Amino acid sequence: MCGIYGIFDPRSPLDERLREWSRRAQELLLHRGPDDRGCEELLQGRCLLGHTRLSIIDLEGGRQPLWNEDKTVSVVCNGEIYNYIELREELIAKGHRFRTHSDCEVLVHLYEEKGTALLDDLVGMFAFALLDEKNERLLLARDRFGEKPLYWAQIGPSGIAFASEMKALMPLPVDKQLDVAAIAQFLALRYIPAPRTHLLGIRKLKAGEALVAEEGNIRSWQYWQPEWPLHPSPDAPSKPDAVREIRRRLSESVRLRLRSDVPLAAFLSGGIDSTYVVATMRELMPGQRFSTFCASFDDEELDEAPYARMIAERVGSDHHEIHFTTPQILDSFDALIDHYDEPFGDASMFPTFAVCRAAREHGKVMLSGDGGDECFAGYREFFRYYSWHGIRRFPGMNSAAKFVRARWKESWRGVGLWTFLACSDWELLYPEPQRNSLLKMFRDPFAALAAEGLEELRTEAQHHARLSYPQSAIESLTAGYLPEQILVKVDRASMKSALECRTPFLDRDLMEFVRSLPEHYHFERGLGKALLRRALPDWVPDQIRWREKRGFTPPLATWLRTTLRPQMEQALRDFPAALRGMIDLEPAWQMFHEHQAGADRSDQLFRWLVLSRRCREVSAA
Repeated sequence: MCGIYGIFDPRSPLDERLREWSRRAQELLLHRGPDDRGCEELLQGRCLLGHTRLSIIDLEGGRQPLWNEDKTVSVVCNGEIYNYIELREELIAKGHRFRTHSDCEVLVHLYEEKGTALLDDLVGMFAFALLDEKNERLLLARDRFGEKPLYWAQIGPSGIAFASEMKALMPLPVDKQLDVAAIAQFLALRYIPAPRTHLLGIRKLKAGEALVAEEGNIRSWQYWQPEWPLHPSPDAPSKPDAVREIRRRLSESVRLRLRSDVPLAAFLSGGIDSTYVVATMRELMPGQRFSTFCASFDDEELDEAPYARMIAERVGSDHHEIHFTTPQILDSFDALIDHYDEPFGDASMFPTFAVCRAAREHGKVMLSGDGGDECFAGYREFFRYYSWHGIRRFPGMNSAAKFVRARWKESWRGVGLWTFLACSDWELLYPEPQRNSLLKMFRDPFAALAAEGLEELRTEAQHHARLSYPQSAIESLTAGYLPEQILVKVDRASMKSALECRTPFLDRDLMEFVRSLPEHYHFERGLGKALLRRALPDWVPDQIRWREKRGFTPPLATWLRTTLRPQMEQALRDFPAALRGMIDLEPAWQMFHEHQAGADRSDQLFRWLVLSRRCREVSAA
């Protein structure tokens, strides 16, 4: 894991102002790579590649940039290329000579062989910048699932700058006006989906996207997307065979992610995903000691420590329970919101950062269960009423259920089912009434720009709607929520403490196999993740195997009535001038008062709090 940054302008050499920026960018990214740093001017001073290093593989020789044999191709990379050993052997057999044992050196040699098609061969989590001096071309690329971030900005008529985090681009003379469409998307989703950021002058690569800059032009393309087929494969294996194949592919995925020259550890919540990862680590590392980490909380609804303890005792890990109180979790509240640079509205960033900070005291590399819910249909909305889909789709049922729902009191049992039966597949996927209400908050002339942002979300949803629900939602979350919220949260929270997190469930071969299977394979006993539950080792007790999912969510509703109430009020009172002329603040105040009266408006209120803080020093569009 590292931080990367740089600038490329084929028509103009770097001046002292840009060199000063590179020094500042390096400082701003040191938390991502405190072990070493490297920076080189290339292409007769028209390109600069910089790197801050967290040393994981080839501790002594892996300093970046890295080069090919004649130094005409160079690269800086954030992340890990897990299949580098196999790629290296193939490249050596073709005559390539390696200078280091770094996993990232395979990139320059593979580029010599395949050009931009090298991306098809990579197994890993990465964001890299590769300079081809012969063709005066810069290639930027981000891994398939979006585990590693990459931001960029156009500089002048022909230049481009890039960095692992948005903060490193802020000292540059980029357009810092608010992107109104992005603000609307944030209020709708809790995050801003790529390629937008909240500033007009800074963009970001999508998951599975690559970009080439040459001759003053910039072009980008999607080299991979997590798309589900309209119909399952006619050659789909039986359910027992599918379980066996999942075991094999997950074992291989974990094996590749155990490649490291420093000790490895794992997060262990006691849930299905982390239990599977830790059990597989023990299977692949018999007799080796490794650590596991679990967060423990005062709130019993949040605390999963007893389940994690049960698994840790069974695998014989060096288990660490890290207990947190609310003051400990919130001790860096403002600083952590600012660390994410963009507005980011997932409150689980606070406990995630707290456990990452504590785990870093014991090591550099952690395996986690992130991605298991997206891969194996683990979210409650996928399975809660799964057996009722046939009834919900019966002609006339939606209208009849709407009629009943309108007369059904919120306090009566069954309100959730009637709400579900009242919705078409499209209404379950895309909450049109909520989006329309959001649009009404924007004042003229900004409403038209906000509508553009929401229309982008609608167009994306229409693409996923070619599938029936819940497959449409699974694909939608894998393409959006996973890279833009879950993986952003984990990357920033872990890398703030220079901790690398590896995710075995985010594996192309595993995902492509699972998405070819019949939908009903995923659901059993009124729960999702049926295949993964069946794939767990026999020794895992049923009280863990058949547990319902429990999110890593702090008691935000309580906080906003107690500890965070003053900050919430101040955020609304001191709402940034750049936003006041854009958005009507009255709906936010109404939500605040409803929340204090007992309704739960915490999810929306936290977005307003974050937006207020992150937009204080920017200008209106």
